[in-house]
Amino acid sequence: MEPQMRNPLSSILTPSEQKALLFLLVCFFAGFLLNKLGFPAVSPLGANKEHTDLQSFEDSLQTDVVPIIDIRTASLEELILLPGIGEKRAAAIIEHRNRTPFQNVNEIMLIKGIGVKTYEKMRPMLLVFGSDTPIDKNAKDSTGSSQSDKEAKSGKESIKKADLTTMVNLNSATLEQLCTLVGIGPAKAQAILDYRAENGSFSAIEDIMKVKGIGPATFAKNKDRLEI
Repeated sequence: MEPQMRNPLSSILTPSEQKALLFLLVCFFAGFLLNKLGFPAVSPLGANKEHTDLQSFEDSLQTDVVPIIDIRTASLEELILLPGIGEKRAAAIIEHRNRTPFQNVNEIMLIKGIGVKTYEKMRPMLLVFGSDTPIDKNAKDSTGSSQSDKEAKSGKESIKKADLTTMVNLNSATLEQLCTLVGIGPAKAQAILDYRAENGSFSAIEDIMKVKGIGPATFAKNKDRLEI
């Protein structure tokens, strides 16, 4: 009768510990074999990191991106995205910059209907260039002259040099050209520009009487110089 082979681990480990050791050995060799076959080992920490990265990516996709608008080049559709700016004001912005390019971002406040409150609301969405400090339209300079006073003086000086017989196109005339008309100062000239920006081109020269402050008498004095 052959003697039975004795397990050398029986004197060191309990049966439960031997089973645990066997399980670890099987896992080790299985992992070794999978690695040789080209399957990368994935640790629980690595899997958790991948999940975190994926979650961060999904969160970034759900975050609202605030568009930055450059009023010097923005289209009508882009300008309408600004708070408080509808289609008419967007068109007025484009009309203004075509006539007088913006030098500072705060010059958007020169557009009729855009005050400090509206400017502050849209400010985070504006591309800053030049000065972005809100314009105080009633502020006076060191000589005591307001901005409107300076514009009026400039307009009068331009009129003196202008040819008072030149035809004036209501759909393309600048503020200075409009000021050459009889009874039209800088304020009424700006009103004509604002009306044009909000309502589009004039269809007839008589439409100038639709502008506030311009009546039949003023039209009669200028009708021979008006064209569209």
